Amino acid sequence: MRRLFVATCAIGLAAAGEAPIAYPERFRDWTHVTSGAFGPGHAAAPIYEGVHTIYANPAAVEGYRTGKWPDGAVIVFDQWTAAKAGPHAEGPGERKFIDVMVRDSRRYAATGGWGYTEFVWPNRDRAVEIERNMAKACGACHAKSAPGGDHVFSTLKD
Repeated sequence: MRRLFVATCAIGLAAAGEAPIAYPERFRDWTHVTSGAFGPGHAAAPIYEGVHTIYANPAAVEGYRTGKWPDGAVIVFDQWTAAKAGPHAEGPGERKFIDVMVRDSRRYAATGGWGYTEFVWPNRDRAVEIERNMAKACGACHAKSAPGGDHVFSTLKD
């Protein structure tokens, strides 16, 4: 199932003949948007089962605050396994992957102005099949975001 999702989430970039989305260096220095956990009963399990954190670059923070996502906005979904952190707590275990959304209204017009890719651990391997099938893999689900969400599910809480 993981490969099917990865294959569907990477549409368009490589196929369009353009440079792929770059790995977002130092994204953990960006603004922390939110964190959460998905259990085994969640609809997105087993792919997204575990602990996640979402980060936004300054342009994406502007989008969260205004609802108008400028080109250059980048959002990172950092996914980890869940690990016991004590008798009554869980925390991040091993990193599984990061999903990256990049706003470029011209380049990614077919997917609502957003490009998607994934980097899989432990080697930060690019999920090329996602970039070849971005519209079906990621774009179709993100198009179902909350009204006014412009393909973004998360919200920034001040």
